[in-house]
Amino acid sequence: MADKIQKLGAKIASGHANIDEIAMFVSLLMPKAVEDVNEIFAPRQLIKRERTTEPLPIDKRQLSSYRTRLGTILEYAVSNSIDSLIRQVFGDELRLTFEVAHRYPDFLIRDRVLEPTVRIEMKAVDADSDEQSARFEVLSSLIQGEKDIVILIGWEWCQDELANGTKCEYSTIFSFVVVPAAELARERDESVRLRGGRVEADKILVPKKGRSGELKPDEGNAGKILRLVHTTRKKEPFKLSQYIQQYLQFTDAVTARKK
Repeated sequence: MADKIQKLGAKIASGHANIDEIAMFVSLLMPKAVEDVNEIFAPRQLIKRERTTEPLPIDKRQLSSYRTRLGTILEYAVSNSIDSLIRQVFGDELRLTFEVAHRYPDFLIRDRVLEPTVRIEMKAVDADSDEQSARFEVLSSLIQGEKDIVILIGWEWCQDELANGTKCEYSTIFSFVVVPAAELARERDESVRLRGGRVEADKILVPKKGRSGELKPDEGNAGKILRLVHTTRKKEPFKLSQYIQQYLQFTDAVTARKK
């Protein structure tokens, strides 16, 4: 595996890696990154007392806010671990950086002269969430097909007990998948069309409820992470790409964890 990571990273550093090689490179780094988050970062820095003593927010607005915050923290932790792994192998030849502006994508893998060679969007999905904070809304027109990937991570609360008997809990990642961004956008856009909507370069239009033939700008529902593939497409999985089949395995893992 180390040899494969080395070879793929070298191609990325030279700017000659295709999207399949980029997805494979990140996929090979993810198990160790997730392990680091679950075994080191989360039990140390995301830990809190058990819920009856230190309850979580229950108000809908606060609930959405804390899930967004925790998702952002987990994305940071995963990205930091990935960069640490990259640095160990490639030194300054490659590095994973944050996108400092508030725009797509979240992260960039840069080469030795800081040219972005890979663009990464990361989305954290809470197993107990009703999806209000987990959406993939970037327009297809903004995606660079040979550079852009999406990392989806599923997380949940883990109950534990310290050596001194203190009951506690912290967030852990139970599943992940790496998918080219263009693949997810293609399925999302096809789902919009199958539901009678239309996709344009600068917007997604969906049918108005109760108004046959009328369209309105999408309010985020088209991009819900667990619903990007239309139900009719799921019935014929052999017609779906390998990446979308892996994405559906991820969504199944998240759904199975819901309480």
